[in-house]
Amino acid sequence: IIFKDELEKLQTTYEGRLHVIHVLDNAPMNWQGYSGLLNHDMLSKLVERIPDWGNEKTTYLMCGPEGMMKNVDTLLAARSIPKEKIFKESFVQGTIDKAEKKEEPASDGEVKAREVTIRYDGEEYKITVEPGKAILETALDQGIDLPYSCQSGLCTACRGKALSGKVKLDEEEGLSQSERDEGYVLTCVGHPMTDDVVIEIG
Repeated sequence: IIFKDELEKLQTTYEGRLHVIHVLDNAPMNWQGYSGLLNHDMLSKLVERIPDWGNEKTTYLMCGPEGMMKNVDTLLAARSIPKEKIFKESFVQGTIDKAEKKEEPASDGEVKAREVTIRYDGEEYKITVEPGKAILETALDQGIDLPYSCQSGLCTACRGKALSGKVKLDEEEGLSQSERDEGYVLTCVGHPMTDDVVIEIG
């Protein structure tokens, strides 16, 4: 197990906050822990060992192969975990080359700055997003402390829900089709295409 000793030390140091469970897909004969793939049955066993499972303050983060993350998504949905509590980061970056993308014209045929309203942590912010700049980048430049991590549209830490308006995403890999259908967007790769964009985060 890579970094086994280091992980055990961290678990001891942060007892009660960090809980590590090893699952080996090709375990040696003397292995006494969990073995196999992280399928639905295995995940169902593991969640029972998570101290804060189901706590309304718990946030769920996943990172790994697409198949594994789909299994986790299915399990969380079956247990009625709110989507806004779930975040994920893909192993594989999307195929869109940002350097080759061209700015799309606005709906009226003109590329121009757009006003965006962001609701986060009980506050409402209004920002003007210039052509070529992402919503998150603009907000951070103005000192607005929004959640983010990878800034490439993969981890979903910056995810918000567009309550109105149209937002174009440079990268959609981090969102499922159902999330996109429900209006979720990623502010780190999102560009407003209309003047009535309102995004709620958290």
